Amino acid sequence: MGRDRVVILGGGMAGLTTAWELTSGAWRDRFESVTVYQRGWRLGGKGASSRGEHGRVEEHGLHVLLGYYDATFRVLREVYGELDRATTDPGCPISTWRDAFVPSGDVGLVDVGGPAGPEAFVTRFTGDGRLPGEPGAEDRPLRPLDVAVRGLRLLADFHGVTGARARPTEPYLSTSPRPRGAAAVDPGLAVRAGALTSLAALTVLAERAAALLGSDDLDEAWSAPLTTTLVTVRDELRATVRASPAAWRTWELVDLVSTTLLGMLADGLLSGQGYERIDHLDYREWLALHGAAPTTLDSPVVRGMYDLALAYEGGDRSRPRFAAGLGLQLAGRMLFDAKGAVFWRMQAGMGDVVFAPLYQALVRRGVRFRFFRRLDQVHLGPDGRRVASVDLARQADLAPGRVDYEPLVRHHGLPCWPAGPVVSQLDGDPGPDLETHPAGGAAAPGVGRELLEAGRDFDVAVLAVSLGMVPHVAAELLDRIPAWGAMCREVATVATMSAQLWLEQPESALGWQGPAGVTLSGFGDTFDTWASMPHLLVREDWPAPAPQGLAYFCGTMPDVPDHATGERHVRQTLTRFLDDQVRVLWPAAADGAGFRWELLHDGQGRVGPDRLDAQYLRANTDPSDRYVQSLPGSGRHRMAPGATGVANLVVAGDWTACGLDAGCLEAAVRSGVLAARAVRAATLGGPAGGDVP
Repeated sequence: MGRDRVVILGGGMAGLTTAWELTSGAWRDRFESVTVYQRGWRLGGKGASSRGEHGRVEEHGLHVLLGYYDATFRVLREVYGELDRATTDPGCPISTWRDAFVPSGDVGLVDVGGPAGPEAFVTRFTGDGRLPGEPGAEDRPLRPLDVAVRGLRLLADFHGVTGARARPTEPYLSTSPRPRGAAAVDPGLAVRAGALTSLAALTVLAERAAALLGSDDLDEAWSAPLTTTLVTVRDELRATVRASPAAWRTWELVDLVSTTLLGMLADGLLSGQGYERIDHLDYREWLALHGAAPTTLDSPVVRGMYDLALAYEGGDRSRPRFAAGLGLQLAGRMLFDAKGAVFWRMQAGMGDVVFAPLYQALVRRGVRFRFFRRLDQVHLGPDGRRVASVDLARQADLAPGRVDYEPLVRHHGLPCWPAGPVVSQLDGDPGPDLETHPAGGAAAPGVGRELLEAGRDFDVAVLAVSLGMVPHVAAELLDRIPAWGAMCREVATVATMSAQLWLEQPESALGWQGPAGVTLSGFGDTFDTWASMPHLLVREDWPAPAPQGLAYFCGTMPDVPDHATGERHVRQTLTRFLDDQVRVLWPAAADGAGFRWELLHDGQGRVGPDRLDAQYLRANTDPSDRYVQSLPGSGRHRMAPGATGVANLVVAGDWTACGLDAGCLEAAVRSGVLAARAVRAATLGGPAGGDVP
């Protein structure tokens, strides 16, 4: 056994990934102890979910995995493989990672400027047969040149079938190696044969270059003809598309891809420069600089990107802001690097299929968990270069005779997190607000204090809380190390809101004409993203008559003075949304008087908006629940996990500099991997934290 003891302060995805990596492979027995300290009774951070009344899944918000989440899927595939539930837990209904996550190629958007008003539509992206999380995939970055090559291939595939005589039945632009074929494209989108020949030839050359070059390096001799060809293709399409209204949405995608390629050429991204070169600009601003049509800038796909990234500064819909380099990187990954499908949908709550199995596997590895430990402050030593101690509030004590808290319960054989602590395992009822920090409102005072001291209780600490918590639990670091203060000032967070509605009828009966189980974005000015989730009803435990539909909604919200005000804001906003906007999705759900409230599953005879009392609404206003944004120019202030300026401190979270500087699960996992590497470096004689960048 090694001498080093590691404490991980926070049980979100970044902290748990750190623990997983520290106990993997040759490092499995290197540490004397790896201990995770977690406030309250459950793990998961912003991704936590639990089971409420009737075993219903209750989430912090809407969660889906994307097909380019290679680090996330690699970890989850290892977790499920190690658990081997088919042997160790044969009664569990979700045995493998393929049981837990199912590919979905349906991407829904809303055209807010349609001739008859806002109109929802769905584009289906075909799968490519690959699986996310293959060994080594996360270490193969999607270079700007790769994005350009795949964008060129997409345009070449699209234009190669413009001679078709059939009009499309839905907008379509293939990012698959196997496009649907000639019948999909409108004949009105015609471009001169010379431009098409040049485009095809340049695509072949770019593909060869990408295969041969070890880094992004497009010779300037290629730039001029490629630029000329792209401008010709884009301008000719722009001139002819108005004769073919059915192709307008597809045109907007073509314009977006063409403009992106032109911008990458003009800004040197194909000559060795990284995405960060343009991160000082907003994504829409960058597109406009390179000639994108105004309709493209406000197109469903661009608005959908901002919605999915919760990219509204201060929760204000009139202030959409998103770093251009990151926007380009995420768009490229989503369109061109998705394995199997654009989305992979969870087949139970996120707590059920991500955090419960991860917890079980870590326990088997010997990782210790200390629940009911609220982090209150990290204290530095006199020189300000080392953590001296960690101050925790002990929220509850275990019942006499118990050694460990066992947090999971079973629903239909599936290990899940309950909606509150298992009080029978505790010495008394700890009361409410176990997941609330004093800075965010009322918090249970706890039953005592616990002080972890460097050298006695730990050798390296990993701060794995949300960014919103950092000013409240690491005030000394902000005061004494300028980079910490700059990070917390410049990397913004935003409050979010979510609603889960159980319905008396399936969505098809409410007028939804698209496929079941779709995720749709780009509409409304409050709840802008919706996911159809009826597949989860079989995982819940409703008495007859059971609900027939399940819908999740989410969006940003403005800052409010306290949580109670936030809860009122969510309820009032949802009421207006259902009355005024939900008919875009469900035409039959509203009449002249507004939303038909009897459609909400209740079971207690409530009428009108009071039926919202039977639904699950959240105002994510606590500092730990706020979403981390990627505003223009903010990326340079993010701190790398191993560059904290504190010798025995590492950080982990989707707010760190991890190569994917976005608020998402994949960023949290990548950060956890880097944090574990920094801890390992410290055990080999180097400092864990190193110098700040």
